[in-house]
Amino acid sequence: MTIQAYNLKAIVSGNIIEFYRYQDTMFKGYENKKTGGGSSGDYYDSDGNRMTIDPETGEMIPKKLESRARSNIRARNTIRRLALSNFSNKSKFLTLTFRENIDDFDRANKMFKAFVRKMKKEQNDFKYLAVIEFQERGSIHYHMLCNMKYMRANKIREHWHSVVGKDNGNIDIQRITHVDNIGAYVVKYMTKSDADERLIGKKMYQRSRGMDEPKELVGAQAEYIMAQLEKEGKKIVYSSSYENKQTGNKIEYIEYNMKR
Repeated sequence: MTIQAYNLKAIVSGNIIEFYRYQDTMFKGYENKKTGGGSSGDYYDSDGNRMTIDPETGEMIPKKLESRARSNIRARNTIRRLALSNFSNKSKFLTLTFRENIDDFDRANKMFKAFVRKMKKEQNDFKYLAVIEFQERGSIHYHMLCNMKYMRANKIREHWHSVVGKDNGNIDIQRITHVDNIGAYVVKYMTKSDADERLIGKKMYQRSRGMDEPKELVGAQAEYIMAQLEKEGKKIVYSSSYENKQTGNKIEYIEYNMKR
């Protein structure tokens, strides 16, 4: 596998373009070294230590340094970019709740998936991205971004009641036409970086298959995109800089919103 060196990475998710500029050179295209006890995603440094590639920075870090907070941050970024790549402010934002105090993850997800199947029967191309949250009383509920076409609220409620039980839950539909960063809007409903202990070992979101993935470009391709944005006079909507504590690599983050 060819290894590509770079100092700039671009991630394109719908109307949002993110750049990561690294002080130290990064490398893409590591050869995967498998061992009898390792998984297909394992990497090893020259000393034989099991490593993982941080998808946010592209750096190789010791596997043992991964934490619950890091996993939560990764999930938030995945959700944010999937939302930007597949939905817009013309999409629907649906909240599904239980009247019963349901805190059983598997039970709740089973009912959620049954609801999705009913929605797909109504609309063949139904596509969704849902985050899972706990209410203060402990019950699970879902915040779903979807491409749902016009459907009466009572009809959607009937489908939800058919899987959770009559009068055992409710739905809420919100218009999001005022939102220009749909990804940021969705992740605000997620647990913050320290993560809810009830979500340990659980997937914090549900998604449709076959969704568009964000595009990642490095090196000359990323440099070209940034140059074009600067030439067009596009304004930076957010920027920051930080240092990777494990490697000391200084990183500059820049974000553009093509709708602004």
